[in-house]
Formats: sequence, C-alpha cells, structure tokens
Amino acid sequence: MNKAAKKITGVLLAGALGAAALAGCNTPMDGTQPLLTSGEDTITVGTGNLMLRMNQATMLSYYSMMGGSTTGIWSQDSGEGETYGDTTKANVLDELENMLVQKQHAADYDVSISEEEQSKIEEAAKAFMDANTEETIQTLSVTQSDVETLLELYTYQTKMYDPMVADVDTNVEDSEAAQSRITYCRIDISDTQNDDGTTTPLTDEEKQAKKDQAQAILDQLQASADPASADMDAIAKGVSEDLNAVDNTFGDDDTLLDDKLKEAAKTLQDGQVYGEVVEGENAYFVVRMDSVLDREATDQEKESIVSERQQEAYNDLLDQWKEETDITVNNDQWEKVTLTDTEQYTIKQPETEETTEDSTADTTESTGDTEAVEDTTGETEEAASEESQTEGSTDTQTEDGSSEEAAE
Repeated sequence: MNKAAKKITGVLLAGALGAAALAGCNTPMDGTQPLLTSGEDTITVGTGNLMLRMNQATMLSYYSMMGGSTTGIWSQDSGEGETYGDTTKANVLDELENMLVQKQHAADYDVSISEEEQSKIEEAAKAFMDANTEETIQTLSVTQSDVETLLELYTYQTKMYDPMVADVDTNVEDSEAAQSRITYCRIDISDTQNDDGTTTPLTDEEKQAKKDQAQAILDQLQASADPASADMDAIAKGVSEDLNAVDNTFGDDDTLLDDKLKEAAKTLQDGQVYGEVVEGENAYFVVRMDSVLDREATDQEKESIVSERQQEAYNDLLDQWKEETDITVNNDQWEKVTLTDTEQYTIKQPETEETTEDSTADTTESTGDTEAVEDTTGETEEAASEESQTEGSTDTQTEDGSSEEAAE
C-alpha cells in the first residue's frame, strides 16, 4: 500500500467518518448487493462504498489543506470526457479487483491471515461501527462485515507485495544509475512580466549587464585559492544580493536542468570550473563539477530504479491475474453510488493523537511498499490530520497490544 491506503486503513482501525451535507436526491443504494463476484469471493457494494468514501474524505481534506476549492470537484472534467467522480469510482473499483485477486493468489505465496490478526480486524471493525453515528452507517450502507472485508483485503494486499516482487533483479550498475553533483549560479534573462499580463524582452544592454555579472562570478571563483571548495554562493551574493548558487545532482535522464548547463558540466572532472559563462535557455550559468559520480545520489537512484522495477513487476502480475480471473462487476448497483457536493464525509481526528507524517499522498492509488496492516494501526493520525471534528473517544486495541482512541 502507499500512504493513502495506509491512512485509510488506519482510520478504519481507530477512526470515524462524519456524514455532512446529506441533502439531495441520490438513488437509494443497497449495500448488501454484490459489487464484485469471483468464484466463492464476493465484495459487497457496502465495502466498495466504504472504500470510496474514505478516499473522498481524504481527497477533500487534502485539497482543503492546500487551500484549493472543492466545490464542484467531482463534476469537473478529468479528461477524455470523464468527471473526477467517475475517475475516482473507477480507480476504487480497479483497486478492489487488485486486492481480490491478491487474496485469491495468497496461498501461492503461503500468505494468510492468522487467527490473532483476524481477531484484531474484527475488534477494529466493531470499534469503527461504534465510533460512527447511526445516520452515517445508514448513509454508508455498511455493516461490520463490510468493514472486516475491507481490512482483510488491505491486509492481503500489504502482505502480498514482497513475495510478488521477490524475483525482481535488484542489481543496478553504477553506469545505469550514475548521478553527478554540480554547483551553479543561474542569472535569469527571461522576458520581464508586466502587470497587465504581457511580457517585455530584455534589451541587448540588459542582457550584457547580466552576462557581466556571471563573468564577475566566474572570474572571482577562478581567482580563489581553491576553486573546487570556494563558496560560490557567497561570491554570487557579493556580486549582487539578488543572486545565489545552488548544488544539484543529475543523471543522463534528467529533464529539469538546462541542456546547455548539463552539456558544459559533463566536460568537467571533480573540482573543475567551466571556463566560460554558459548561455542556456533564458539564463546565464556559472558551473562547477563537485563530483562526477556522487556516491550518495547514485545509491539513491539505484533504490529508485529497483523500486520502479518492483512496481512494474507488481502491476504486470496484477494485470495478468485479473486477465485470467473471471470477475463479475455489478455495474447497475455501482452506478447508484455517486460522488457529489451534496453527500460528503469528513474524517474525525482523535483529540489525543498527533500527526506524524505528511498527508499529501495520492488517495486513489495503491502500491505495495509499506508494512502490514498491523503496523498501520498507529497511522490514524495521518489519515485524520486534516480534520479535527471530535465528539468523544473509544479505545481500540492495536496489533501490538497498545490502545488508541477513536473518535465517535
């Protein structure tokens, strides 16, 4: 699971949803109806709606935290003629299919849910039901069994990731991941932005003045006792208080740094300063190569490459399983589930918990890179960090035997 799924699991284990603005004329929904059916496995509409509402509440909290307006968000076009509401529903349905086939293939990897884990899931599901009002439960069309099902699916998803990617090649050569570290000063020569929204190009004289500043920095850097270790930022600020120098790493596939800057840097060895002012796109540069092969950045890039390989293998295997599996989708019932401004939910935050992680993760994707569900019981504060509606508390036992307070 990624952070979003982790947060949602945490709220299910020790949190509560608050139903708000429940006006409107939504089509009645029967949560007991099957949403996904495959062999002996059935996921109800109630389970699907619960997962959807957790995503909805987390997304709205994120947008509000970032200062964005959430009015009408679900009816906005997300591309290809679909609304964000449609896209979010489709993502939830796809993720439920992923978790369903993972559960079905769990035995292939000797993955199971222990009696102790099942007991904790049942306790957490009951606590969730107790922590929410009767009105919210009815609006969700969810039962304790639905909550247990979702927690079980998240548990299988989390446990399955490692064995599913166990055969991925984790060997990455330096040549594939190589990252260089440079220090450079950028002097902007882009068009001036006017108050009326138009732009005015710099004159030749203005550009020359900018280039003279870059040359002054380069001259002082080269004249220093040790150009390889000289403080380029201090030199830049000495030329103009508006200037500064920064260090950065880049590899062959970097698309952020100016191409001319990278070309100049690649001609240098450790500690060397490029002998001319580099004229890039809309800027002059002074650049020094600090490390042709930066060990720390290269090792980090290796980790990223391995993670990408694992994620690709994980996704490919899920796609294969879904293609091989007969899954019946009850589209008629899923169409009755709507995302609108008139039916919203907020995640209530237990007043004794503290936020410990950033809450900016995407809420409609799940990857497989975190701990098992028992380790997410302490993550409720993440999922609830954006909202602070609290009406009491109920103690819930976690996997490690500690207790948490859940908002009621």
